[in-house]
Amino acid sequence: MTAKHKASDSDTLQNELTERGREVWLAGLGALATVEEEGTKLFNRLVDRGQEFEEERRAKIEEATETVREQSDEALAQLEEAGEETQSALASSVSAALERFGVPTQKEVDDLADKVDHLSKQVENLAEHLAEDETSSSDQS
Repeated sequence: MTAKHKASDSDTLQNELTERGREVWLAGLGALATVEEEGTKLFNRLVDRGQEFEEERRAKIEEATETVREQSDEALAQLEEAGEETQSALASSVSAALERFGVPTQKEVDDLADKVDHLSKQVENLAEHLAEDETSSSDQS
């Protein structure tokens, strides 16, 4: 081989290596651009899916919350009804037991108190009349 031929081969090899290096560089840039584009598209798709998921879950949570509220209200209403029925039944049982033991009811006690007041007034009136009669009898004597 001649020196001219060696230089030509060397230049060709250098040009080829430079061209290949440039292609590798451009391929890397192309890969980076593709990843950036596809990454942005993927990111935007994920954001959209996330919004849909959030809306679906929020609707389900609101629905579940409303169901729990309704069931809670129903349970409270049932407890109140049961409480009123229990109180009424308990009051009836207590009244019956007190009546069996001869304990007077509040109404009976109130009626008796009214009668005592009435009798007390009558006794006071009678005592006043008797005092007046004694005074009149002693004045006439």
